[in-house]
Amino acid sequence: MKIRSISIVTIFLAIFVLQACGSLDKRLNPIQPKVFIDAIEIEDASLSGLTALLTLNLENPNNFALNAKGLDYTMSLAGTNILSGETQSNMSVPALGSGKIEVPVRISYASILETIPKVMETGIASYKFSGSIHTRLFNIPFDKTDELKLPYIGSSSN
Repeated sequence: MKIRSISIVTIFLAIFVLQACGSLDKRLNPIQPKVFIDAIEIEDASLSGLTALLTLNLENPNNFALNAKGLDYTMSLAGTNILSGETQSNMSVPALGSGKIEVPVRISYASILETIPKVMETGIASYKFSGSIHTRLFNIPFDKTDELKLPYIGSSSN
């Protein structure tokens, strides 16, 4: 009788440990969050560039909350790096939910001017926004690539 009770307890413990390992594996290998640029608000302009507030919308596809202590980021426009930086802002994005974070950024006029000929030639402003979200245990990368088609600028033939 005693051996049977020990066997049952051992089986339940094994099931519990296997389930806990599966949950831990999901936390150690999280699904990459989706990051969207929600808004860009110009706050200041100087002779060398612009200071703006970038509002990001983060969508968390994981079944656990992302409790972050900051993030690093890089953005390129038409293949030219126009901004990069890091913020130490604490944020929490609920499991299977979304949240917003505001990131102050500095954009130089030189980097903007470098992209204008490329964008005017193709009529497409392709951009890549990437980086990683810093949690207490690890960093979770994110990557968003998209393009904006610009209306044709020029004389119309009427």
